[in-house]
Amino acid sequence: MPRRLAYLVVAMFLLVLPSRAASQQVPAAGWKFIITPYLLFPNMNGTVTVGPLVSDVNANPSDIFSNLQFGFMLGAEARSPEWAIGLNALYMDLGKDGADLPTRFDGYQGSFELTGFRRLMPWFEVLAGGRLNIMGASASLQSVGTVFDEDVAFFDPFLGARFTVPNTGRWDLMLRGDVGGFGIGSQFTWQVRPTVAYRVSKLVSLGAAYWVFGVNYDQGSGLDYFKWDVTTFGLELGVSFTF
Repeated sequence: MPRRLAYLVVAMFLLVLPSRAASQQVPAAGWKFIITPYLLFPNMNGTVTVGPLVSDVNANPSDIFSNLQFGFMLGAEARSPEWAIGLNALYMDLGKDGADLPTRFDGYQGSFELTGFRRLMPWFEVLAGGRLNIMGASASLQSVGTVFDEDVAFFDPFLGARFTVPNTGRWDLMLRGDVGGFGIGSQFTWQVRPTVAYRVSKLVSLGAAYWVFGVNYDQGSGLDYFKWDVTTFGLELGVSFTF
């Protein structure tokens, strides 16, 4: 189902591109650099399996922010008329004390992404890159100490495309999508990110995006088996600075 959804969104976006896009001129030569700190309002849905134990994950922004110990979210991109290099970093550290027992739960999730873009048409770019995923969880009881502690890191290559609606004045309308994993890191990973931004000035833009990111990863066997099959999604609000 996630794959079909990603393909459907891309197809719908292509249908609404103006027919004059092919005649749009490529921007003037030169590189520009964009830095975007942003805030994600995340939801998480899926399952996590550790050994024989399967746990449902169903968290909304209120659940996550109430247990957030530390968070970091930043995007950056260098663009020329034909090429672009993008970086994106996201990290969330969560902690919660148990309500009924002297228990402490801690967990974290992060992704660090490097992407290369090649413009084929004024409104269309292909992309390829890699994403380092890190995640972990631990639980402890006051009487016995740590009862569970798991840390995982894996690298996913990915391929995709980015579409830009042309001739929109001060508005920037984009859609990015990619698929990856291919059994190298995760079994399958995918993301879709439509973005709307308004250029307040040559240097500053205000933007909003909706990010959907799915990961299906597993490793080990028996008591050491670990599976992460979770989709993270939510609204992003950010400010871009262009140099």
